[in-house]
Amino acid sequence: MRGTILIGVAGLLASLLAGCDGKQDVAKAGPPPVPVRLEKSTSETVPVVTEFVGRAQAYRSVEIMARVEGILETRHFVEGSQVRKGDLLYSLERAPYEAALRDAEASLAKQKATAVNAASREARLAPLVKENAISQQEYDNAVASMKESEATVAAAESQVDRARLNLEYTRILATESGRIGRSEMPEGRLVGKGSPTRLTVIDKLDPIYVSFTISDRDALAFRKALQSGAIQEHGDSVARIIMPDGSQLKPTGRIDFADIEVSESSGTIALRAVLPNPKAELLPGLFVRIELTSGESPNTILVPQQAVMKSPTGHYLWVVDAKGRAERRDVVVGKWQREKWAIEKGLGAGEMVVVEGGQKLSPGAQTFVPSPAAVSSPAASAPAAR
Repeated sequence: MRGTILIGVAGLLASLLAGCDGKQDVAKAGPPPVPVRLEKSTSETVPVVTEFVGRAQAYRSVEIMARVEGILETRHFVEGSQVRKGDLLYSLERAPYEAALRDAEASLAKQKATAVNAASREARLAPLVKENAISQQEYDNAVASMKESEATVAAAESQVDRARLNLEYTRILATESGRIGRSEMPEGRLVGKGSPTRLTVIDKLDPIYVSFTISDRDALAFRKALQSGAIQEHGDSVARIIMPDGSQLKPTGRIDFADIEVSESSGTIALRAVLPNPKAELLPGLFVRIELTSGESPNTILVPQQAVMKSPTGHYLWVVDAKGRAERRDVVVGKWQREKWAIEKGLGAGEMVVVEGGQKLSPGAQTFVPSPAAVSSPAASAPAAR
C-alpha cells in the first residue's frame, strides 16, 4: 500500500515537471506573430491647400438716388427681382419740371430775338462808322450790345438744358444690371428736397466677391516656403467655395486682390476672390469656407489615413522592417491629401507602414501578412484543434 502511494506521488511530480518544461518552452518561443496589412509610403507632388472663412460681397453695389425734388408717384419694379440697366424704376411728378422747361424755352426764344436785333443794328452801323457818319462810340456800343445778347442766349440755352435734364431726372432708371433691393421710400413721399434721396440699391451678383483674411504669420511662412522651394507656384491661385451645408460650388474663383498693408488691430492681411455666380447661389453677407490652392509641394510623404494614430503626445504609426519587426514611429502630420495624411517629419518614402492591425503591436513585435486565401477562409484562420 505504501509503495503504491509513493508511485502515485512520483507520477504526479513527473507530470508537474513536464508541464513546467512545456511552459518554459512556450515562454522561450515568445508571442505569436501579429497579422497586419501593410502599405508603402509614397513621395508625391501635392497641391498646397489652405482653408479660410470668408464672406460674400456684391461685385458692385449701386445706390439709386432721387436727384431732383418731387413727389414719388410710381414704383415700377418688384422688390428683390432682377433688373437690367436702363429699366424704369421710379417716376416722380413731371408737371413742375415740364412747366420749367417751357419757361426756359420761352426765355431762350426771347433772348434769341434780342440777339438778332442787336446783330442787325451792328451790321447797319458798320459801314457808317467807316464814312464817319456816326461816332466810333456809337458803333462800339452796338458791338457790345450784340456780344451781350449772344452771351444771354448762351445762358438761356444752358437754362433749357438744365430744365430738360431735371425733367429727365423725374424718370429714375437702373444704372446697373443686377438684383434690386427693397424700396426705401414709399409712393407719395416727397424726395430729393435739399439733397439727393436714396431710394434703393442694386447689387451686381455675377460675378461675386468673397473676402477673407490671412494672418501675417501664415503669410510670412508661405513666403519663406516659396523662397526655399518647399512650395512651388503654379499660376493663379484657385479658390473653391464650400457652402454652409458642406456642398461645394462648381464655379471656382481666383484671387484678384491682396492688400499691401497689415491690419494694426487684427494682424491680418485682407484678400479677395472673385468667381462666377450665374445662379445667384452666393448672396451678399453669406459666410462660406474657402479652400485656396496656392501652389504645389514636391516630395511630400503620404500614407493612408488609417495608418496614423493619435496619442496624448502627438501622432504615431507603426513601421515594419525587412525582417517583419514592428517599430513605433512618432511623426509630425501635415494636411489631409484626399484619403491620405501628409507626413512632415518622422518618415521617409518607400517605408512599409501598418495600415491594419497596429492596435495589437508592441515595439519589436514580429508581424506577418496573411495570404489572401487565409484571410478569406474562416477555416484557415480558425485555431487548430488540440
